[in-house]
Amino acid sequence: MRKLALMSVVAATLLLSGCTNQPFYTDNSGKVNQGDTITLGLSNEDFELAAETMINSLLSDPAFANQKPGVRKVVAIGRVVNDTALRLDTDKLTRKITQAMRRSGKFVLTSAVASGGALDSMSEDVRELRGNDEFNQKTIAKKGTLISPDFSLFGKIRQDNIRLSNGKTKVEYLFLLGLTDLNSGLVYWEDEKTINKAGSSDSVTW
Repeated sequence: MRKLALMSVVAATLLLSGCTNQPFYTDNSGKVNQGDTITLGLSNEDFELAAETMINSLLSDPAFANQKPGVRKVVAIGRVVNDTALRLDTDKLTRKITQAMRRSGKFVLTSAVASGGALDSMSEDVRELRGNDEFNQKTIAKKGTLISPDFSLFGKIRQDNIRLSNGKTKVEYLFLLGLTDLNSGLVYWEDEKTINKAGSSDSVTW
């Protein structure tokens, strides 16, 4: 009986310890504002929230809200910097953004031009078939048919770690995105979304 009681105490202690170490979303003051999270790192839900915030901001911006029906701006993926301690695939964010942009009917994505190289090299590869007698030259893409992008999507994901007075660690993630007009170099839209989390150092996953 005593052994059973001891095991119950140990189990309760471990349970309370687990609850204490559970990371949570926080506001700038360090207080809970959205409940628990599974990690102090970035989850799929965090990318979903950031992407939803950004696309709503973009589509409601005066620069694009009144865009003429049927006119679709061509967008290329520019540089999106991962300035965090995490090994992030920034495509998780940019893909969600560009998919929503395309579905809006106001934008179309080019895969022929992107920061670091084409997203799909086939646009160039098929043009290398010119002069190859094995292919019907009438079916090869003609010169001057590729469309240059109007805008470039750029951004950064930044991380700041802050030690709180209660001994926990607050992690601030800043998502920054913008659209550059490639003709003028002017930024037509930009916005940011901050996601704050806090927890013990034991809950850090990186």
